[in-house]
Amino acid sequence: MKVLGIFLVVSITGLFLLPEAWSTDVRTPSQPVVVNSHNSFSETINKLKGAVEARNLRVIFELNREEVMGMAGFEGKNAITIGFVGSELEHDVLRAEPRAVLEMPLKIAVMELDDGRVDVIYYQPSYLFKHYQDKDLDKLKRRMDILVGTIVKEAAEKNR
Repeated sequence: MKVLGIFLVVSITGLFLLPEAWSTDVRTPSQPVVVNSHNSFSETINKLKGAVEARNLRVIFELNREEVMGMAGFEGKNAITIGFVGSELEHDVLRAEPRAVLEMPLKIAVMELDDGRVDVIYYQPSYLFKHYQDKDLDKLKRRMDILVGTIVKEAAEKNR
């Protein structure tokens, strides 16, 4: 019984010592960023693709989650995930930390909610790449956070 007690104390104490267990780094949230779009679902998708392409990036896949759920017999609202990348961006990631290519392509989801609102959802690249320790990648993470944030902002802002 004494051994079990010591094990529990060590285990619980270990949780407090692990940064992942109590991370408060607001620059790299462990939750996705959710931005409410001021446009319809289809307008948001079109603006998102346009914002990606305007930065010499390309959409390499578009996963229609409503179709996927439909194949399994479930109904759902509009939901699409877009994967995108660019040659220069991919090259920069590979040069900084080859293993980090696992986090590519970057992805952004657009979902229509039951009340008709449209949300744009993504993880900040700095969060996706936080497991890799490299100074060049640190600079790239910040640049990518700004890039993805700007793309989402353009897709979600109201049409003029």
